[in-house]
Amino acid sequence: MKTYNSTDVDLILEWAEKYFEMQALISCILSTDNLGPPPAPPSDNEIEYQRLRFWFRNNHNRFIQIWIDFRKSKGEDIVQTGGIIGAEFSENQFLYFYHPRNLIDLVYRMGGTSTPDIWDSDNQDAESILNAINMFSYTVMHFRYWIGEFAEEGTATDHLTI
Repeated sequence: MKTYNSTDVDLILEWAEKYFEMQALISCILSTDNLGPPPAPPSDNEIEYQRLRFWFRNNHNRFIQIWIDFRKSKGEDIVQTGGIIGAEFSENQFLYFYHPRNLIDLVYRMGGTSTPDIWDSDNQDAESILNAINMFSYTVMHFRYWIGEFAEEGTATDHLTI
């Protein structure tokens, strides 16, 4: 099995941190204490989304091959369907979290609004979206520990042990 150098390990550890930041951001904009639908995200949430989106997109090419190796190690077939965009999403399901151009488009793609351009608070299915995001967290944690198993000898991975 292929081993990964400290640069690869550091990338995946940072990637996991950024994913959890994205998860917290999405949870923040969809969670509400009152019984009504969540209000439209404030501009500081949009700025945070764009910061995270830029980081993920900027590191995508380094990340994707390690992610594909991880999926293959789990016995998953990576089926490419539907052109370049379809193939990209097949290779990396996390694109759904940072490919959309803004937070409203993100929530739309997750099924939380009826349009990608307007916050449609009557169409929120926040609980289902939050559950799906939480399920991805388990995959992220597994990925994080997996990279430590295949780190080159001498790579500091003590913080990856369970």
